[in-house]
This record gives sequence, C-alpha cells and structure tokens, in this order.
Amino acid sequence: MTINNSSLYFHPHFATEFQWAKKYNLRLGLVTPDKKSKISQGLRNLSHETIRFRFMGPKKEFTKSELEYLTELDGNNHFALGIEEVNGRERGVAIVRMVKSHTHPDVAEIAIVIIDEYQNLGLGTLLIEAIILAASEREIKTLSFSFLPTNTTILKLIQNVAVAELKTNTVDMVQYVYQLDKIDIKKIREKIAQKLPELAKFLYKF
Repeated sequence: MTINNSSLYFHPHFATEFQWAKKYNLRLGLVTPDKKSKISQGLRNLSHETIRFRFMGPKKEFTKSELEYLTELDGNNHFALGIEEVNGRERGVAIVRMVKSHTHPDVAEIAIVIIDEYQNLGLGTLLIEAIILAASEREIKTLSFSFLPTNTTILKLIQNVAVAELKTNTVDMVQYVYQLDKIDIKKIREKIAQKLPELAKFLYKF
C-alpha cells in the first residue's frame, strides 16, 4: 500500500511543542535519523527494571545497526513518535514504536518506553492514543503488544486506553491486541485534543 504523506496528520515533518503537567516543556515528533545519539543516551536514563520490561532482558547499549534500525524509518512499515525535553537537559523522554508485520501488513507490533523520571505522568496514555491515530490513518487493523507477564504497568496502560484482547499467555510472554474497528477513533482524537489544545484545530482536518 502506498501512503500519501500529505494526507497524514502524523506526516514526516510532524512536530509540536507543548507543556505537560504545568511543569515540563516538551516536544512530540517523529523519530528521525538525527536522533541516534539521543536514543543512545536515553538507554542510560532507564532503570534496570524498565530496560528489562522494554527489551525483555538486559541491554547495555545499542549497536550501530540497531540505532540505524531505530531511527531510519519509512514512516509506514516502521513508524515511531518520540517525546523530548525542549530546554534544560534536552533529553529524550519517551518513544512509542509501530512495526508492521511482513506477512500481515494490516497488523503492527507496538512497543513503548518512558524514562523513569517521566513515568506515571500520563505520557504513556498520550502516546498510545497517538499511535492508535497513526495506525488508523495507515489502514492498520490490529495493534499487538507483547511483554513480560510481570509487566503489569503496561497492561494497565493499554487497558486504560481501549479494550485489549488477550491472545497469548505463556510463562515468558503475554500478548494483547487492539482491534481498531472496535475503537472509536473520533474519541481518541478528542482525548488528544483535550490534552494538547494547541493541536485541536489540526486534528480535525484529517
């Protein structure tokens, strides 16, 4: 499927600055190749537990090829949104990533990570809502989340945003999915607009 970038809300040059929790000045935008060093540094800002939950095991650093994979994206088969600080230390704060299945292009795997300092502030919910919107405009029908059974935080997060169906439950991994035809995309847009009023007039153009 060929995507017309001009018709997308989350187009290749999308970026917006916003204030969060009346305290943090942040920027939401697509992950681009120039973010390699910020992503590499971001790994050092994660606790051992957060790393284990995100990568399902230990992770000390990214290789060159991994950083290329994580940042050189086509925006369709592999799409990612990141949040970074606008001032101060200008750290990378969070990333949500969506990768389409090679065999089922209407299915995509989702992964999300937030540095510990910014957890439990609602940014995870914002990013999950944003990735649902990005998936819907790319004609994806199913979003899949795979994680360790002990990661109850991500389970609560995805269940808080929309109805998630359990597909796999083993000792090593659980998998939940969103079926986008069961999610009210209009309500998702409304929720994002309420949290980021500066985006409201743009969200409803698409």
